[in-house]
Amino acid sequence: MPKPIARFDAESVRDSWDRAADAYAQNQASGRDYYRYAFFGPAQLALCGEVRGLSILDLGCGNGYFARALAQRGARVTAFDISPRMIEHAKKQEAAQPLGIEYRVLDAAALPAGFAPQSFDMATSCMALQDMPNVAKVFRGVHVLLRPGGRFVPSITHPCTDTPHRVWERDENGAKRWLCVDRYFERGSFEYTWDGWGPDFTTEGFRAPLEDWFGWILQAGFELRALKEPRTTEEALRKHPDLEDAGRVPYYLIFDLMRGS
Repeated sequence: MPKPIARFDAESVRDSWDRAADAYAQNQASGRDYYRYAFFGPAQLALCGEVRGLSILDLGCGNGYFARALAQRGARVTAFDISPRMIEHAKKQEAAQPLGIEYRVLDAAALPAGFAPQSFDMATSCMALQDMPNVAKVFRGVHVLLRPGGRFVPSITHPCTDTPHRVWERDENGAKRWLCVDRYFERGSFEYTWDGWGPDFTTEGFRAPLEDWFGWILQAGFELRALKEPRTTEEALRKHPDLEDAGRVPYYLIFDLMRGS
């Protein structure tokens, strides 16, 4: 169960992801992160649509999974993360299989610093915004960097199920019956231990109800084009049967936002 924490800022987030980076990258390479590869990652790519020739900024890129997926589809990608160690892993993969991705170490809350206004056709963020201390400022910074008509397509953990209390009720055989969630309206920072990623590691995040997320989006000046709550596909279920619960309740949320003219 995630635990509340007293400190949640750029320095603490950077430190936690630097410590986690090696184990995280190793498990992604091993296929352990199949939720990303077989479930919400493909759904987010599908919502992005045709990206060939677009200039794209990828926020909180980690070791570069989503940046690589975009570049493989013909996008010109600039990607950054707050963790220097994560960027080291991303650059190693770029060196091994060059895709023309430019990687930087940067705190997303510093945007639009470091880039010219209206210099990107699209921005993306794959499951990273909920790990950032100042999401409202991030949305405002991204808005400045997009050209008129440009899109921001980020994914987050779903606020309705990623709650302070979240437990699957199980039957006598251990099968999942229903998901019990509570304290949805609580706002605050927390730390989460990634069990089974050997060695285990802990990272930080922030939770807020949907009304906060939509408030940040609208206050930044974005228009909502679409909203996606991804479900597992039949193909994914055949490969990973334990994704069955992700077809019953929404674990993730993907926004398709646009900067107006």
